[in-house]
Amino acid sequence: MRTARTAAFVAALLTLAVAPATAVSPSDKYAALPRSLGLEWSALSFQSTRDGTDLTGWWFEGRPESPVLVLFDRETGSMGDLLPVVGEFVARGFTVMTFDYRDFGPAGPGAVDSLIQLAYTSRWVNDAEGALRFARHRAGERPVFAWGQGLGGAVAVAAAARVRTNADAEACEGLFRTLAELLRSSGLAQVPGAPERHRFLVETSDEPLTAVAGLLVPLHVALAGKDDVWPSTITQEVVRRSLSRIDRWNVPEGHHTDLEQTPGYYDRLSGWFTRIAGMIKAAKAAEAAANPK
Repeated sequence: MRTARTAAFVAALLTLAVAPATAVSPSDKYAALPRSLGLEWSALSFQSTRDGTDLTGWWFEGRPESPVLVLFDRETGSMGDLLPVVGEFVARGFTVMTFDYRDFGPAGPGAVDSLIQLAYTSRWVNDAEGALRFARHRAGERPVFAWGQGLGGAVAVAAAARVRTNADAEACEGLFRTLAELLRSSGLAQVPGAPERHRFLVETSDEPLTAVAGLLVPLHVALAGKDDVWPSTITQEVVRRSLSRIDRWNVPEGHHTDLEQTPGYYDRLSGWFTRIAGMIKAAKAAEAAANPK
């Protein structure tokens, strides 16, 4: 009996050791190109903050004076996979910017060994911060908003928390709490050397639990009731640390992926961003009235 239990225990350990870990899987090819949308667009080039890495993106003009919405890559694919999202938000009047983190898209290394065990890194937050800075400059007086799912949501929160003027509001879905928790949930905590490597690549201030505490702009969180990767209870715990306005949308049947396919998803987020834009406009008008030139 003891021998059988020992054998079973060893087998379980071996299974754990060889189980594929869930990490990023960027693509070095675009699933589609902007011209497939039939929208006005232009190619962008800008730099990451802190290390000046060259980055690329696409800009889609919406209605005149529309808010600018920056979309963040998920943990898979590239900004080409976000084109359906672009179409939905442009159709609702927004100007939209997409971009790729340095490891994503044709300029990235593609599916190489150096990314197989990588789940999160502060260099992507640097890239996101550069994208928001670029969008802010090009937007002029228009509000700048951020949207991200999965990895993109965590990166967006960290980038917006670094500098309070980076974005005026943002929307995300699930969030993990800490790097240690992310590595456990992805299976990478069991991979030799992976935790140590991530601790070198991720600043504590860029982990959601810390970043949200420094977030000073409104945050919309979609809570997927069936998210078995980053459960909604964990996301709720993270966002409670924010001192800013938090708007929660409970989606009982939602999963970790494809939440944007929920009926009314884009109308809900577009309405929220529009209300925030109205609040910003009213606040600026009140300030101008109180301080006439």
